Amino acid sequence: MMVALQSFYIQVMGQSEQLWTSGAVVDKQNEPLPGVTVNIKGIGQGVITDSDGKYRIKIPNKNAILVFSFIGFQAQEVNVNGRSTVNVTLQETVTQLNDVVVVGYGQQKKESVVAALSTISATGLKQTPASNLGVALAGRLPGLTVLQRSGVPGGENLDFYIRGRSTINGQQPLTIVDGVERSFTALDPHEVETITVLKDASATAVYGVRGANGVIIVTTRRGKIDKPTIDVTVEQAWQQATRLPEMTSAYDYARLTNQVDRQNGRQPTYSDYALERYRLGDNHTFFPVRNFIKEFMKEFSPMQRVNVNVSGGTERMRYFATVGYLYQEGIFKTEKFKEYDYDPQSKANRVNFRSNFDISLHKNLKMFLNISGYMQKKNDPVIVPHNASYLNDIQGYSVMLSNLLSIPNNSHNDLTPDGEVMTSYQRANVPYGMLNRTGFRNTQTNQVTATLGVEQKLDFITKGLFAKVVASYDAYSSNQQVRQRTYQSYQVKGDPMNPESATYEPTGSSVNSTLSDAQYQSFSNLFDIDASLNYSRTFGKHDITGLILFNRYQRVINIQLPYNYIGLVGRATYGYAHKYLAEVNFGYNGSEQFAPGHKMGFFPSFSIGWVLTEEPFMDKLKNYLSYMKIRASYGQVGNDNMNGTRFAFLTLWSGSYESQIGNKKLEWEKANKYNIGIETRLFKDFGLDIDLFYERRNNILIPATGLIPTGVFGTGGVKASGIIPKINAGIIDNKGMEITASFQKNLNKDFRIDCRANAAFNRNKIIYMSEVLLPEDYACRLRSTGYRLGEPFGYEVAGYFNTEQDILDWYDQTALGPKPKLGDLKYKDKNGDGIVNDKDMVPIGYPEIPEWTFGAGINIQYKNLDFSMMWQGAANRSYYMTGQNITETYNFNNWHKEAWSQERYNAGEKITYPRLDPGSSINHLPSSFWYVNGSYIRLKNMEVGYTLPKKWSKTIRASSIRFYINGLNLLTFDRYPVKYQDPEQSSELLYPVFKTYNMGLNISF
Repeated sequence: MMVALQSFYIQVMGQSEQLWTSGAVVDKQNEPLPGVTVNIKGIGQGVITDSDGKYRIKIPNKNAILVFSFIGFQAQEVNVNGRSTVNVTLQETVTQLNDVVVVGYGQQKKESVVAALSTISATGLKQTPASNLGVALAGRLPGLTVLQRSGVPGGENLDFYIRGRSTINGQQPLTIVDGVERSFTALDPHEVETITVLKDASATAVYGVRGANGVIIVTTRRGKIDKPTIDVTVEQAWQQATRLPEMTSAYDYARLTNQVDRQNGRQPTYSDYALERYRLGDNHTFFPVRNFIKEFMKEFSPMQRVNVNVSGGTERMRYFATVGYLYQEGIFKTEKFKEYDYDPQSKANRVNFRSNFDISLHKNLKMFLNISGYMQKKNDPVIVPHNASYLNDIQGYSVMLSNLLSIPNNSHNDLTPDGEVMTSYQRANVPYGMLNRTGFRNTQTNQVTATLGVEQKLDFITKGLFAKVVASYDAYSSNQQVRQRTYQSYQVKGDPMNPESATYEPTGSSVNSTLSDAQYQSFSNLFDIDASLNYSRTFGKHDITGLILFNRYQRVINIQLPYNYIGLVGRATYGYAHKYLAEVNFGYNGSEQFAPGHKMGFFPSFSIGWVLTEEPFMDKLKNYLSYMKIRASYGQVGNDNMNGTRFAFLTLWSGSYESQIGNKKLEWEKANKYNIGIETRLFKDFGLDIDLFYERRNNILIPATGLIPTGVFGTGGVKASGIIPKINAGIIDNKGMEITASFQKNLNKDFRIDCRANAAFNRNKIIYMSEVLLPEDYACRLRSTGYRLGEPFGYEVAGYFNTEQDILDWYDQTALGPKPKLGDLKYKDKNGDGIVNDKDMVPIGYPEIPEWTFGAGINIQYKNLDFSMMWQGAANRSYYMTGQNITETYNFNNWHKEAWSQERYNAGEKITYPRLDPGSSINHLPSSFWYVNGSYIRLKNMEVGYTLPKKWSKTIRASSIRFYINGLNLLTFDRYPVKYQDPEQSSELLYPVFKTYNMGLNISF
């Protein structure tokens, strides 16, 4: 309707006056600019400049206003004033100082910001073909660490850290979407306008008791005054696990088993005849030859995405509306079970929707309405029937992965000739049965969010004053239907030398049951209201803004007690001549986590800035140093996230025992943050920003381990060891730096380049952790205090015991296990007492959360062709090589083929693994052998696109048609000795992370 009315208006006006104007658009070097959009303000009718920068447009009247816009240049409005020729020179916007950036509870011009924050637009997010928006943030924002832990379709798990770790308690940042605490990972990239990370106290003090871990703010797209624009994007992708374990073949498993038997003086488990059968694979009935990883995990899984959005508006109303669809399949291969007609295939369907409206009710009154949400339907195999603990993705698929890793590739076939599930060694669970015969679980998740805001100017009181009220309500529900069954397992019996003699006998207590039904529901809702008075006014060279805001937040999850927050926020900023800047913020708010009298806290911050390039004495340098700002801040912010623990001030009882000893004096953690930064623009094309920060986190909630005696009158007097009072006593320091470099330039009318790189470093140190000092004969008397959070302790390894003389000459390490054998690891005596035991444990690596993170990207546009690439990585990080994909406890992997053996040692062959001994843990103690360099660098994404010439798009009345191909996690380089799992993952039992190959089509009308 709106499109029709505007078209009719344009036609009527054009027919009545038939006025035309034309001209050329150039840059400051007088080079023509092709592709510049020329619109009629208020109507939206527009044209594009040709290859010579020229245009011709029909205007409704002689006083029409033309709007010229082009990427990398400042938009310009020109009144025609009856002229038939209007030539325009556009100015580059390299510094983008007039851009508005999002801050806590508001917006500020970039030039006036004195806080440490980083912002990106949605362009890069759209170039990353990931189903989870958080994946696209890795490497793009300095100071933000993103680790993808799993790749479950519709349930990816990511960890976010802003400026590393500063506490042993909850460290995840606060996430805000359009001013309300919400998760953003399920958003469609096409919904998003910008993402901003707030890092120092000046930026986060307004969030008070929840701001210490930093804040991620997502702002969604809104309509602009323009004709209706319709944008359609269709993508088809194929996903592949970045890495999978490599377990040994059936033959190698049997060979290595015999090797272990010989080393331990036992008769070989497998005869020469059996070895030959596994090698040749000529008797699968009694000598199966399998590859469980490849047989039950797909090489490629499809993913499709479609998005349609429309935006536009008039001075009275602007709108943006979008609908997105995502389909994604999982990595496990499944089969339909015909007997009960169900499909256990792992797959997810999700529909996102959003409508954002801005309405000018009056020149002094405006309102906005945001309605958004998603509907997701997931289907997965049950895997472990009749056990509710495994009806979630993390637990369920961990069991599946555990089985694939622990079952040897010579174990058993899948089905008997009659279609019954086979097993061996009386295993209760086998991959085929768990995936295909246990039923399915269908999980439907729905979320609807609504935000209504009203803004009233109060110029009748004083100019620049306005009031604003924003109310939000979110509703979330999850409904899971579980149709589950058990299955009977069978084993093959008979003469192994005669496949025809095979019979199949049931084993175990499980039977083939019918499908039973179970239902599970969960729900939550959120109510948030902000009421504020705002002030913004300029007096000559003086810029003054102010904010006072009341906030009330409540979240209800199922039948739990509500989560409540209440607070008051204040901000005042002052700028003189765009040169001297100052800002004061505070948050006075409280948390229900603490006892009466300790619920409320005051969190202030102070910051100043100096734009040196506005000083007269810098004028001579303007050609080299076009912009330079120095800023500094200090403030205190809080953290009440206690790793999910609520009401730790209460004493709880379990029968006659105390299950929690309360402390009514508990308070929030206090983060005292200092930051100094410098922002520069060099030669107008280069940018260099540097931030240095220091944080002291005190009042950290820790158990009073070092203050309470043991025994019946101490820790022994509670129900379980470790259930002792918590106290606000922990202290951790964290310091580091961030640097961002950029280069943007239009080299000529056809060629533009945009490069950006960032790096961030942080290092923490535990100052106090209520730790018991160990005796003097320990190599390290403390295991936390003085060290980094998560810094691993273990034994330093000096190699292998290669000869009996090595064992005799080495220190006594029998305190750690049995007497050493040839091929075992040699552990160093670090305290010099001649004995190797737990007193010799020392720091042996970095924490798992990296100290260095970095990213670098380039965007190139040449005529209609565009190319982008981004690398991302981490350093100063250790990874503990352990788990079922590494150790030989249940199965062997290909690394084990290079394990120490007398034959390999005598032959001088390469040895990279200690003696195989599935029944012993002596070689798998935490040590420098297993803690490896966890640094990595990866080609996070790459894209190549081509936009069709305008004359071709016009054939379907489109303004733009673009084809592109892109990819995610395309290359990964690291120093792991074996590449059995993605370097961002922390466990071998987590769902694999994907690399993605994607192709897409975008059409704009």
